[in-house]
Amino acid sequence: MSGDLRRAELILMTSTEFAHTAQTLRSVWRYRRRRLLTWLVTITAGLLTSSTFADGKSLVRVTDDSQDYIGRIVALDQATCTLMDRQGRLVELDVTKLRSVKHLANRFRPDSPGDFRSQLKREFGKRYEVAGTTHYLVCGPKGHADNYAQLFERIYREMEQFYRVRGLHIQAPDVPLVAIVFAARKEFADYCLRDNVTPSAGLKGYYSLVSNRVALFVDSASFAAAGENDIRTEAIVALSGIAGQTTNTIIHETIHQVSYNVGIHSRLGKSPLWVVEGLATVLEPSAIRSRRRSQSSAQRVNSERFNWFQHQYRPGRPGGHLSQLIASDDAFRRQTLNAYSEAWAFTFFLLENPVPCRNFATYLQRLARRDPSSTYSARNRLADFQAEFGDISRLEVQFLRFMDRL
Repeated sequence: MSGDLRRAELILMTSTEFAHTAQTLRSVWRYRRRRLLTWLVTITAGLLTSSTFADGKSLVRVTDDSQDYIGRIVALDQATCTLMDRQGRLVELDVTKLRSVKHLANRFRPDSPGDFRSQLKREFGKRYEVAGTTHYLVCGPKGHADNYAQLFERIYREMEQFYRVRGLHIQAPDVPLVAIVFAARKEFADYCLRDNVTPSAGLKGYYSLVSNRVALFVDSASFAAAGENDIRTEAIVALSGIAGQTTNTIIHETIHQVSYNVGIHSRLGKSPLWVVEGLATVLEPSAIRSRRRSQSSAQRVNSERFNWFQHQYRPGRPGGHLSQLIASDDAFRRQTLNAYSEAWAFTFFLLENPVPCRNFATYLQRLARRDPSSTYSARNRLADFQAEFGDISRLEVQFLRFMDRL
């Protein structure tokens, strides 16, 4: 009996020691695994941040667990590598899943226009055609794509002129700009869902920071009104026979696309909404984009935004509200029409006056230099603004006086 008891004690002791040893080994493995993953992430980040790969100019091939990606690295932190591919799409990759990175060329090269066309034809099928201009490739229903391509190109050139005249620094787009024009609501809605956009009933179009495309819905009646034989150069000014809300949508979303692609805004840097929407609404009226500088201020005004600001919002507007608009985007979620109207009014004031306009140009450059991975706090937003414009309260007084004189 005593022998059996001793053997049982030894077995129990051995089992306990084995369990303890196994637990120790597991702990050591988990520790070493964490160290290994940390080391791999550090090595990967180090490779990617080397001047060869992360200068923002080189063409590279990055491989993760599932596929290869070719483009240029536009942002990187310890968790995410953001790459812009050769068609302008932004791809976010988990750094811990990257397996290799290879330098392909010293300069980023987009896909050729022919590659863009082939991709669009594969994506949208035989009912659509692709038309091109200097800066645009437009995919639309057969017989109409070229009309829209000319329209987009015209808006691009007007905006380019507008920015240059006012001393705003711009650059050539890295890739051809793409717009998709849908004639069927269902096709537009299906595309929205693939693009992770909610296709609400009132949505006519949008610009995607991720895909870098503009997508628009234009009902078939508008296409019928703008027959092939009716479209001439002069008719493009009238937006190929399209009027009303659709016209405003086309112009507004094209302004966003161009501004993000010529360096006015950063697709990564989360520019303040008052800047993004302020510029878009300022540029909506055709008179302000005109080459003829003889136009009066009244002709350059966005009448819809002006009327809302002066008659709906201004009477109850709290004093000192400008600093809140600059510090936070909250107003665009809580009081959308008020925020849009004030963003238009304040941006129009800045662009119509020489000294504020020069300050606005340097302010946009400051925003473009921001680290896109850092949080843009209210304090930092105010500090950046004041570094270029000075005292906000004094500027607000000048702004409201300007609006009273319009």
